[in-house]
Amino acid sequence: MKAGSKLVFGEIVSVTKIFEENKRIKDLYGTKGYAFAESDYGMVKDEQAKTAALVFNIKEGELIRVRKINISGNDKTRDNVIRREVRINEQEVIDTVSMQRSFQRLNNLQFFETVEILPQQVETDKVDLNVKVKEKNTGQFSIGGGYSTLDKLTTVADITEGNLGGRGHMLKVRGQLGQRRNLGLITFREPYFQDSLTSVQLDVFNTRTNFQTYIEDKQGGTVTVGRWFSEFTSGSFSPMYESLSIHDVQVDAPETALRQQGDQSTTGFRSSLARDTRDNYQDPRSGTRSMINFDLGSELLGGTNNYYKLGVDGIKYTPLFWDTRHAIRGRFGITEALGDNLIPLTELFYVGGINTMRGFVFGRAGPVTPSGTLLGGNRQFIINNDFIFPISAEAKLNGVIFFDYGKGFAEGEKFTTKWRQAAGVEARWLSPFGPLRLAYGFNLDPNPQERKGVFEFSVGSLF
Repeated sequence: MKAGSKLVFGEIVSVTKIFEENKRIKDLYGTKGYAFAESDYGMVKDEQAKTAALVFNIKEGELIRVRKINISGNDKTRDNVIRREVRINEQEVIDTVSMQRSFQRLNNLQFFETVEILPQQVETDKVDLNVKVKEKNTGQFSIGGGYSTLDKLTTVADITEGNLGGRGHMLKVRGQLGQRRNLGLITFREPYFQDSLTSVQLDVFNTRTNFQTYIEDKQGGTVTVGRWFSEFTSGSFSPMYESLSIHDVQVDAPETALRQQGDQSTTGFRSSLARDTRDNYQDPRSGTRSMINFDLGSELLGGTNNYYKLGVDGIKYTPLFWDTRHAIRGRFGITEALGDNLIPLTELFYVGGINTMRGFVFGRAGPVTPSGTLLGGNRQFIINNDFIFPISAEAKLNGVIFFDYGKGFAEGEKFTTKWRQAAGVEARWLSPFGPLRLAYGFNLDPNPQERKGVFEFSVGSLF
């Protein structure tokens, strides 16, 4: 019982700490199946010694089991889609930690406006667990134009259904036409194949990107098989195929583009291992997410490219005061060619921009030529520090004060080379059309001809 207590003998009495300790005791009993345990406290004061003895009075009550799980409010979503996220089974001892985790998992589906999990006592030692949801629209269709700091003028059409047929399947079709990039993408995901812990995802894509000194065409697809190993840990394996064409290469293009112009292909696999304890995937307040990825392309598997790519990514959220929080994210990546081959241009790291280091134009916190042409790096190291504060909880609008530190490194460049740093502000809005980010970053050590500040925006996932 005393393990985990923050009360210390001899310290000054703190009513706040006593209240928190009383709550901790009740929660501890709740994790052991005593859902209706009661805890109260009192103090016996010694005025002469100026001390107080703290006494906790505990009534355990009965060990409570779940008789039945009732699901209501799901007009579209099938019962099994909800039930597989509930971490308590019928006839098991009720566990408040599992109840809280069930609430988090149901919210993270993004299928419901509200979720309630209410125990209803039906016998002295049994409860019914009533899961009540209010469904929201999970289908989105949008078409329009805009301006992106990376893609310039764009026209985008996007159709997404996150709960196809009420089965929890996700289908996304996206098309984009822009000054710099054209994109076609189809994604289908089954998160629990035949109600197992295995997921299956299919991605097919076709892109054209204009890097100003050369054009890159890429087509391909992946089939990803994922598996939950525990409550918070999962892994995936993805056979992949990509065909790549580098053409319209200008004389001032990077040496790597000049040497790689023509047709290429990559056949290989991608694998990942991840652990995610965030309380909310879209707007976390606590928890961590860590991931390690390994990619391999080999001519032994039928392609022309030979390389490996390793990435490590971790982020931690710490709740502070007044619903504020601190997030720190670290990323490291390395890619190397195998044998006498070159690293494919598509596998290089372009550090700089709203998704890596804010305050820098895309790719310019990494290696560039004297004329400003992007080279890309074979290694990256990035640290993002965010202080996140609410602007409007109702509108799901947050503000961010950030400091970014890192760099993309050219082959052979030492890690001791000057790292880049930037600071600034950002707004994040969980809009009906998807997460929207607006950021302005100040380059704290600009090189000659670099901008001192960069404004960027994006629509898509946050971290």
